[in-house]
Order: sequence, then C-alpha cells, then structure tokens
Amino acid sequence: MSTDEYRRGTAVERERQRKQRPARGRYRGVLPVIYAIGFVMFTVVSLYIGPEPAFAVYLVTHVFYAGLIRADIRSLRGQGIDWGASRHLWFGAAFALPFVAPAYYVHSGRVIRRENESRDLDG
Repeated sequence: MSTDEYRRGTAVERERQRKQRPARGRYRGVLPVIYAIGFVMFTVVSLYIGPEPAFAVYLVTHVFYAGLIRADIRSLRGQGIDWGASRHLWFGAAFALPFVAPAYYVHSGRVIRRENESRDLDG
C-alpha cells in the first residue's frame, strides 16, 4: 500500500468532519470599517479641498477595497468555498463602482452562512 492512495471508510469521514471548522472571511469584518473611513475622507476632502483631491481619495480607497476583496475571496477559496467566475467580477467591480464593498460584505455573509449550513457547522 503506497502512501498516496485514496483513503475511504467511516473512520476517515469522522476524522475529516472533526477537523472541519466553520468557514469565515478573514478580511470581511474589516471591510465596513475601511469603507466608513473612506467615505468620511472622501466627503471631507470633496467639501473642503476640491474635486481633484477627492477623486484621488476615491481611486486610492477603491484600489484598497479591491485588494481586500481579493484577499478575502482567496482566503475563502482556501477554506473550500468555490466562487467560480464571479470572483473576477467582484474584484473588478470594486475598482470602479462605489457600492461594491458593502454589497460584497452582504453577499459573502450569505455565501459563508450557506456553506456552514451545508457542512452542518455553526458560524
């Protein structure tokens, strides 16, 4: 029997279920805080300094949102949650669209809850 053969049986399934932990987004909890800080910065800069620096704040915060979303999706995929091709849409939309970060927060919460329910685990 070689070491790379497929293991089967109820004992292996029990061992696999014991090791399973609830899925959770690594950076999901930080996203609303960063979004609120970015919104406040954008509002203050646009009211008191002008539109050009406000656009710069918009660009920088959206690059940051896209990076957080990408990192969160990668961490969820590492936990066994399959995003399919929509992961590219979430990442790309975070660059340009203003309300993608809160929408991703809500959507990823639903995906994580659905996955934990299918694994019979509590979040």
